[in-house]
Amino acid sequence: MRGDDRFVDDIYERSQKAGFVPQFCFTVDLAYYSRRERDVVKRFNRIANRRQEEHDVQAGFDWAVIERYAKRHPKAEIIIKGIQTGEDAQIALDSGIKGIYVTNHGGRALDHARGAMDILPEVVDVVKGRVPIIIDGGFYRGTDVLKAIAMGATAVGIGRLYCYALAAAGAPGIVRMLELLEDEIRRDLGLMGLDSMKKLDKSYVCAMPPVGSANVFSAYNLGDVRHEPY
Repeated sequence: MRGDDRFVDDIYERSQKAGFVPQFCFTVDLAYYSRRERDVVKRFNRIANRRQEEHDVQAGFDWAVIERYAKRHPKAEIIIKGIQTGEDAQIALDSGIKGIYVTNHGGRALDHARGAMDILPEVVDVVKGRVPIIIDGGFYRGTDVLKAIAMGATAVGIGRLYCYALAAAGAPGIVRMLELLEDEIRRDLGLMGLDSMKKLDKSYVCAMPPVGSANVFSAYNLGDVRHEPY
């Protein structure tokens, strides 16, 4: 959210004139901007680069905004990104939301918030297949994707993989990344004795302690940067 109701209405009207399908995803897990220590180390102040009124509107975001938007634009199918409890999943269903996106904003918003895979089971129990459930947050390998699908997710977001691939080799890098991911998923399914992701269920997943310690890819890790934080 970067503006008031008029701002949102303008985006909707422009999208419809351009012929887009009326589906909108509202990010709700970052209404108040977090302290991102990587940004601090790099001397980047995102809040300072935004207008104060934008920050105020975002900080005031609540379910009433979604309700007003749905009433003004009844054809719009709304997805809520940032669901972190079964309770909020139920509110989303009661509000007519068409898609639920489970995420903790890559672990870089609220420190010590639960991971998306920890949240997923209680959301799945509430939704019971009534709307699609999307999940993201640290999914890098084919096995990561299969775990989420097995636990009830409909789709998995892999945004950081796109960023890594794009930085490494541009558009061809993204194509190659998707090829590798597809190959991993096919091989993993075969090694599990399956020929389709539709046959996955939570019986294929068990809880285990972390296999690796925090590293440069961790949300709050600062790597070897030696700058003094301000």
